[in-house]
Amino acid sequence: MRSRDPVSYATGRVIRRTGFKLPLTLGFLIGAAATAGLTTLDPTTPYARVWWLFALFGAASGMVAAPSTAAALVSVSHEHAGMASGAVNAFRQIGSVTGSSLLGALLASRLQSQLPDRLDAHHVPRAAWPAVEHAVSTGSSGHRAASPNVTAAVGDAFASGVHAGMTVITGVFLCAALASALLIHNRPHHTTATTN
Repeated sequence: MRSRDPVSYATGRVIRRTGFKLPLTLGFLIGAAATAGLTTLDPTTPYARVWWLFALFGAASGMVAAPSTAAALVSVSHEHAGMASGAVNAFRQIGSVTGSSLLGALLASRLQSQLPDRLDAHHVPRAAWPAVEHAVSTGSSGHRAASPNVTAAVGDAFASGVHAGMTVITGVFLCAALASALLIHNRPHHTTATTN
């Protein structure tokens, strides 16, 4: 049955012709370019200016998913293919949870560390800082609407946290692209042979 993801399906066909190295490396590089582009976001950036970066990141993910699974399957004998597939899926799930947790922690840390400077830059009175910092750390805004200056300061601090996360992801993707270019054996899927 064909994959519903057209990028993954097309990548699977490319693997059979070129091997794993090209789609993996290209996918990581495209993903790095997309996340690097997301470091330009600010609180007023319209969605019309960045939607294509999200589409590009999705395409990059599709380019990486198929060859990473196929490379694991052909790296072991036929009788161990099920174990290899399970290991790939397990590590993929672990990576998703761990990555999300680490990036969330980085975002929260960056938000709190940048907030005082942003409050000062937007001329928020120092007497209001403790209440704003408490509201940000607890996620509770109370019953009063925040002033435009406070909203702008929090937005800038949050954007700074997003930029930090996207910078880390860009670096990871570039390292993965280098590793795939240097370490992946470029064997097409159809050359898989079983040993007796």
